[in-house]
Amino acid sequence: MAPEPAETRSSHLLCGHADTSTSFLRAARSGNLEKALDHIKNRIDINIANQNGLNGLHLASKEGHVKMVLELLHNGIDLETTTKKGNTALHIAALAGQEKVIAELVNYGANVNAQSQKGFSPLYMAAQENHLEVVKYLLEHGANQSLPTEDGFTPLAVALQQGHENVVALLINYGTKGKVRLPALHIAARNDDTRTAAVLLQNDPNPDVLSKTGFTPLHIAAHYENLSVAQLLLNRGANVNFMPKNGITPLHIASRRGNVIMVRLLLDRGAQIDAKTKDELTPLHCAARNGHVRVVEILLDQGAPIQAKTKNGLSPIHMAAQGDHTDCVRQLLQYNAEIDDITLDHLTPLHVAAHCGHHRMVKVLLDKGAKANARALVSASVVFLFHTSFLFS
Repeated sequence: MAPEPAETRSSHLLCGHADTSTSFLRAARSGNLEKALDHIKNRIDINIANQNGLNGLHLASKEGHVKMVLELLHNGIDLETTTKKGNTALHIAALAGQEKVIAELVNYGANVNAQSQKGFSPLYMAAQENHLEVVKYLLEHGANQSLPTEDGFTPLAVALQQGHENVVALLINYGTKGKVRLPALHIAARNDDTRTAAVLLQNDPNPDVLSKTGFTPLHIAAHYENLSVAQLLLNRGANVNFMPKNGITPLHIASRRGNVIMVRLLLDRGAQIDAKTKDELTPLHCAARNGHVRVVEILLDQGAPIQAKTKNGLSPIHMAAQGDHTDCVRQLLQYNAEIDDITLDHLTPLHVAAHCGHHRMVKVLLDKGAKANARALVSASVVFLFHTSFLFS
């Protein structure tokens, strides 16, 4: 008999390999532990996958075969191997709602915040499919509900879209235990989650819903510097000048945070540049106190009152001096701020800087012509304040 051609022998070997791989994957999928272990003992490549990139762990996880999952992990299968769509075993278990498998995968160290090619996280998949207990478990084990898909959807957004009310409630309330709980629109504003915000505004068109502390979603967006949600809220009619009891407007917050783009947006939408808080702080006070030179410049260019006073008589230049923001002081002086402006107690910016021990600020003010011998009502000269602060600084 003639010897078998080499290519034929090779073909048989390949077919045998393919048959073995298929048999192993079928065993994993069906939960046939004995068959799978036989293949493992015969040194099969435990990470072998089908044409879609699904390996034994993916298949066993989908079907909820806990013992199979544990044996595969014990024998060294790669926990984080992904399918062609970028899904890990945890993604697949979450999509299928396999709580026990999820617990074992997480115990083995599975990444709860892994994202597929389109940005889906295990939490997103569980929320999408209304697997409430899986959502709860993932949150308790570090899942980040702010992770968006490539289309901008978060777990909360997809749960809202699908009408999964219990999942929505869980996502909204989770992580706020012992804190002031925020309405859903505020959470969307905090997370810059425009998709969720848009869905919420479809159901309830009021963009100025209040938190328990009296702030609107626009206040929250300004604080977290989330421009996309701020634009959406303003486009839906949010009151750019809404004042809670403390008088703080979104512009006060954006100015304090130093967000140039947010400040410009709010001003373009009609924010009141001279709005005053309960303590009579203007946005310019807030920017100056925190050393935001660019915001100070924008506010001044838009006509912010440079000599506005707080209840104690502090002007923006006092605030900049208090914060040791020399560049802000120089900027204010360029716009003709009064260098020897006084508070109700006759404190000048130089008094304030000296009292705080800001030596560079003292030098800048003196170089710009501040009066060194000005006296406050508390009968302390600048020289005395400076030397006292120097001793204790």
